[in-house]
Amino acid sequence: MQNYPFVCPIQVRWRDLDAFAHVNNAVFASYLEVARTEFWRQRFGGRSTMEIPFFVRRLEIDFKRPISLDDEVQVWLRVGEIRGASFDFEYLVEADGSTAAVAVTTLACVDTTSGRPVRIAEDVRAILATLQVRERPG
Repeated sequence: MQNYPFVCPIQVRWRDLDAFAHVNNAVFASYLEVARTEFWRQRFGGRSTMEIPFFVRRLEIDFKRPISLDDEVQVWLRVGEIRGASFDFEYLVEADGSTAAVAVTTLACVDTTSGRPVRIAEDVRAILATLQVRERPG
């Protein structure tokens, strides 16, 4: 996907399925988490979220089509808006080449002692900016 510079393959497991043999809607959030974690490993060189403490403040998923056990699934990721203490990850969940869901998570940077929001460190901001994509109109 041209507008999503990071991709993470997902293996659909039997336990992901609901009574209708589709991936349960709650499992989609886990797929996003897998992609976020893999992004973190690759782009931040293994630095843990304890070194760069963020938490998910908001999650929004728009479901487009079901995912089945045999579907080939990929989660595409890009960085949306970067603010003072938070930023957005934007996702496209693809199954067998078609869009299964689009999603956004807002992550907030916090002080681990107080739990209060703090500004995103400049080195972290610079890495996040490498995955920002400005969509071109038309």
